[in-house]
Amino acid sequence: MQTLVYENYNKFILATDTIRQMKSDFKTMEDEMEKLVQDMSQIATFANSISSNLQDRRQQITKLSNIHELLKNLQFLFDLPTKLKSSVEEKNYSLAVKYYAKSEQVLKDFGDHPSFSGIQSDCQEIVTTLRKCLKDQFVRAEVTSRELEESVTLLSKLGESSTSLALEFTVINKGRLEKDLDDLSSYTTSGENNGEAVLAFIEKCCNTALNNAALTIATFNNIFPLASAKDNEGLIDMAVDVINRLCPVVKTKVVEIIGLEMSEGCCLSLVAALDKFHRRLLAVQRLLMSDNQWSSILITDVAQIISNRAAENLVVKWTEELQGWRDSWNNDNQPHGSVKFIEGALIEHIHRTLVALTAFVGNHVTFSQDYQFRQTFGRRHVREGVFIMSLKKLSVMLSNLCNATGKDNASPTLILVLSRVAIDFNQNLAQSLLSLIEEQFDIPAGFQGDNLTPISAVTADFKQASQTLLQRYVQSESHVLVQMIRKSMDSRDWLTTSEPRSVRPVIKRVLEEISRVDSHAAQLYEEGSRKDRSSDSSRRTHHSSSRMQQKSSWSSLGPSQLDSSLLNNIQKLFSERIDLSGTVEPNKGSVVMAVIKICLKGFLECVRLKTFGKYGIQQIQVDCYYLQLFLWRFTFDENLVHSLLDEILSSAVQRCLEPVLMEPGVVELICER
Repeated sequence: MQTLVYENYNKFILATDTIRQMKSDFKTMEDEMEKLVQDMSQIATFANSISSNLQDRRQQITKLSNIHELLKNLQFLFDLPTKLKSSVEEKNYSLAVKYYAKSEQVLKDFGDHPSFSGIQSDCQEIVTTLRKCLKDQFVRAEVTSRELEESVTLLSKLGESSTSLALEFTVINKGRLEKDLDDLSSYTTSGENNGEAVLAFIEKCCNTALNNAALTIATFNNIFPLASAKDNEGLIDMAVDVINRLCPVVKTKVVEIIGLEMSEGCCLSLVAALDKFHRRLLAVQRLLMSDNQWSSILITDVAQIISNRAAENLVVKWTEELQGWRDSWNNDNQPHGSVKFIEGALIEHIHRTLVALTAFVGNHVTFSQDYQFRQTFGRRHVREGVFIMSLKKLSVMLSNLCNATGKDNASPTLILVLSRVAIDFNQNLAQSLLSLIEEQFDIPAGFQGDNLTPISAVTADFKQASQTLLQRYVQSESHVLVQMIRKSMDSRDWLTTSEPRSVRPVIKRVLEEISRVDSHAAQLYEEGSRKDRSSDSSRRTHHSSSRMQQKSSWSSLGPSQLDSSLLNNIQKLFSERIDLSGTVEPNKGSVVMAVIKICLKGFLECVRLKTFGKYGIQQIQVDCYYLQLFLWRFTFDENLVHSLLDEILSSAVQRCLEPVLMEPGVVELICER
């Protein structure tokens, strides 16, 4: 406590000293202020004395100053024509207008005075020349925005009406923009590829028509900030008219330049060009404060045309592929590998087309951010216009391949392979491609709105195309076999032929061809369902030691029985009707059976046109038995085959002059040998 008291006491003493010092300082300041007041009073007294002494001289100086100013103005007026002329000649128009504006009121007030009338007339002539120069600068094609603004400002100071200048400005710039449109309409590409040519055209379009339109609007707003609504309306109408004419020109030129090239790089360049044009056009729209959908309409139209071109190009590629396969194909091609090759080639063209079109919906593309555009492009243009339409045309092309004749006729193996391709599109490929499109173009999976074509309609077309191709394949292969049999039948005299010692080579060749058909069909299709085998089926192998356990119905008939037409007619009544034009199912058994039926039916018709002797009918007996031995392996309905073979032999018996058949054992021995 004692320490604290000592410390506070010291502080108190220090504060006392400080206050005493401040009191002394204030006293000194008070003395100095009093002295200052006395000095200011003396200065005021001296100033009043000086002012009273100079009063007379000030009035004289003011008078002289006014006279001097008047003389200067008079001198300026006298020199004004010379200065105006000099400024105009030097193209210093702003200085000339400044001089004239400074003296305009004086000349107007005193222009009738003899001393100033000459000056006024000279100035009017020079100002007329000045106006003409400014107007010339106003309409000059290469005038800059700054020069234009200067011309309008100076003409306004010279008394020109703002409304007339705005109208003239609009008319002049409309002519300039129309010239830009004409240049774009006559634009021709150089040696660039299509993508580079489109970019070059859009660059020119943006740098001329759109830039000049935007510059015109901005310049008008700067020069005529207080323009009336009518003046603004005239400018807007002019700009809208120009853009309305520009968009069709751009659409036509872009479509013309791009042609049928649908490569990924070309589409990327096209989309980049359209996106640039879209952004520039939006900037002009903002200046016009317009809600027109120029850009959206243009891009939608171009996208639709490009999609149609892509579909056409895809169909052309497929047509070329089919033409190439048709020209180069032969029956030795392996069907299984060929299906994968053909499907891969067809799908590859689809993939390339889709990859190219995805450029329109890229995340970096400004116009693709519009939901309505993405949906319209994905659903209507890509899904319907490209995918559905092209697949429908592909199914038609596959079907039409069957209608070719002569040198344009397709190989039967190719027709069989294409039938498998059509089945694959029917069963899974079409749906897989649709799923890919739905994923890439933001279409909800399985979406069926907007009157979209269901995928079932496309798969049904491919199913029908496959059916048509199978029918055509069966007809082609069976026609070859029937022609072989017909020629062999026509080349022999069946009345005088020698006793049969072997099976005719043509029958062996027929079996070889049927075996080939069976092999090709087995590579592409499932086995198919078989009917129950008949109890008298003669399932033979190639081993000579095997014997047929049971005889067929016709092999056990005697000559008198075979000669009975009544018996044949009764058998026909109870036999199952054979439909040669029935539907061929997409399985191996149905395809091979259809070929066998037509082949045997053709054999039957050839037999009905001939007349046979004893050995002729025996040769037919040997051939039919040989066919019976081996055809069971290729058919799922042996009863039908037996029925046809029975009818062939029965018809031969009816056409025979001496119907004597061989003993079954001899027939077996010949066939085994």
